[in-house]
Amino acid sequence: MKAVLLAVLLCASALLGGAAAAGPSTSSPEQQLRPLMDEMLAAANAHDTDRFMAVYERSPTLMLTFDDQTLVGWQAVRDQQLQWWNDGATDAVYRLRAEPKITVISPDVVATLQSLEVEATGPDGKKGTVKVMATSIWKKRPEGWRIVLAHESLLN
Repeated sequence: MKAVLLAVLLCASALLGGAAAAGPSTSSPEQQLRPLMDEMLAAANAHDTDRFMAVYERSPTLMLTFDDQTLVGWQAVRDQQLQWWNDGATDAVYRLRAEPKITVISPDVVATLQSLEVEATGPDGKKGTVKVMATSIWKKRPEGWRIVLAHESLLN
């Protein structure tokens, strides 16, 4: 069940965006990130790892922590996400519990906080629901906004 929850959390984290473009330069960081976060949630519900990972910085320094497990590097995060989603065969459904909180730190650095609920079938064959908090740090890069650091936690 922990692996299913881990998959759920990674999706949640992000459950943030998925598109590669940053949006018009005249729009605020919040306006630019909302469609990315919506796309990320859609990608999570489609269990499409590559689409989901599109907003993560392709860097060996990318870091994602889920509870007590830390993954370093884009490839490590992608490989684990594939495993968590059982190569797309999971039945996890991700839902926002509330509107995401977006905090602009600077014009090119933003923090997001998402409260999610994930329903999935565990290894025991039983459906269960977990609550997840996902925090991500986004940095505006030449190719658009990218997540450079993420942390997800299961709530009791």
